[in-house]
This record gives sequence, structure tokens and C-alpha cells, in this order.
Amino acid sequence: MRILIATYAWLLASLPETFARANAWGLSWVLWGLRRKIIRRNLAASFPDKDRAWVRRIGRLSCRRTAEMGLYAIASPRLSETEIRARIQLHPEVLEGPNSLRGPHGQVLFVPHFTLMEMMTTVKFLDADLGRRDWVTLYRPLDLAAAEVWVKASRERFGMRLVSRREGFGQTMQAVRDGQLAIILFDQSTHLGAQMTFMGRPVATTDLPGIIAQRFKAPARIFWAERTGFWRCRLRSHALTATDSVGLTLESNAWLEARLRSSDEACADWLWAHDRWKHGQAPGIKPLQA
Repeated sequence: MRILIATYAWLLASLPETFARANAWGLSWVLWGLRRKIIRRNLAASFPDKDRAWVRRIGRLSCRRTAEMGLYAIASPRLSETEIRARIQLHPEVLEGPNSLRGPHGQVLFVPHFTLMEMMTTVKFLDADLGRRDWVTLYRPLDLAAAEVWVKASRERFGMRLVSRREGFGQTMQAVRDGQLAIILFDQSTHLGAQMTFMGRPVATTDLPGIIAQRFKAPARIFWAERTGFWRCRLRSHALTATDSVGLTLESNAWLEARLRSSDEACADWLWAHDRWKHGQAPGIKPLQA
């Protein structure tokens, strides 16, 4: 299996970009076939004023970009450092000003499910100051062992440290305590979180990043990849102003909702195939409260 993955990665990275684009297009149809009911339901419920043609167009575009993200995770170990630098840029706000990720204090980074988030693992490589700090990311291991080994190595290529959600909470908190950076996806479906309203419907959301930020009085930032083209993005950051876990949870989700409503481009860049609303009305989910 590893030989097949390595060969496919070499083809994706070495052949003209049209090959990777064609593969993304083909895989997007598979994803659309498997998840179209969920995608249509999510989009139609979130944007009730939009017609079916819009839902179909945005849904299929989101599938194509989701496939693009998956292919990058496979191909990236075979992309040269020169090509990485050409494809991924740091927005100035990441380095200077109120949104900066630099500084001596630990930070909690709230990461949304945008489709080129795999490219964010290069951040330590792109700036020397950021590269000197320890970055710890909570993640869910893949079910297929060979793919898990390949993708984890890809994500850790430039020094990002991945820790499983099963045993990594302590390491994540330790990183913030020690003045480092902790990265947590905040818009995943969860059956262990708290209930709030997102895009007009109840969802179960994690309050973990807010809890960590409140506990250590750490600055909190939204950190995301803004897509600029195929396998091309600009890494951006946005400072959150709340200081308590409930406020940070509400503020981060409000930011994401505003982003998704800001344009078709931003909307299509989110993973609508992810059923975030699945546990929103589960009996064991309690409303988010202080």
C-alpha cells in the first residue's frame, strides 16, 4: 500500500498540474455521489433564500476543493521546498499587528474546516520566528494504517507536532502553558460538546479551545488558509476578543458564520460534506452556558 501511495504522490507532484486538477475533478464526483444528500441538506438549511441550482453549484465546488485538499496531503511530501514557498504565502497580519502569531506567550489557534487547511502545516517553514516555537495540533488519526503513516509524516514534515485526540489533551494544554501554540479544529461535529446555534440550526460544538485559552489567559486567534488557486493559499489570522470559554466559542463560530455568508467563494471553501449538525439536538447535549 505504501508503494502505491508513494507512486501516486510522485505522479501528482511531478506531472503537469492538469493531472492533479483532473484527479480532483474525478474524485469530487465520487464524493458528491456519496454525500450529496447531506451537502444539499446543509446548504439548503443554511441558505434558505438560495435556489436549488445555487445549492448544487456550491456543493459540487466544495466537493472539488475537498478532493483537492486530500490530494495535496498525498502529494506534499514530493513537492520541493521551492514549490512550497511559491504556493503558500503568509499574510502580513500573521507576523505583525494585533492578529500576529508571534510573541512570547502561549496562544490557542481556532482552525475552521476550510479546504486547504492541510497547507497550514508549513507555517513553521515559512517564517523563522514562528519556526522556533513548538506547534501542537490535535487531530483524529486516519482509519487506514498506511494512509495514516503517510499523511501524518506529510503534516509533520516542517516541524508541526500532531497528537491524537485520544491522548493529546494534556500535551496541548502543556504547550500553551509553556508559551507555545496549540491548534484545535473548532467546527467539527461532536457528541461531547455543548449546544449552540450555527447558521440558524442547533449544533453540538466543542468548547475545548476556549477552555484552554481561559485557563491559561492565552491570546486566542482564528487561523485559516485562504484559498487563492489550486494548491495555493494565503495563511491568515484574526484575533478573538473574548477571554472566557463561552465567549470565545460564540465569537469564533460567529466569525465563521459571517465568513461563510460573505461570498460564494468563501462558502464553497468550507467542507459542507461534514455533517456538523448531526448531534445538535442529541438528548445528552446541554446548551452552551457560563
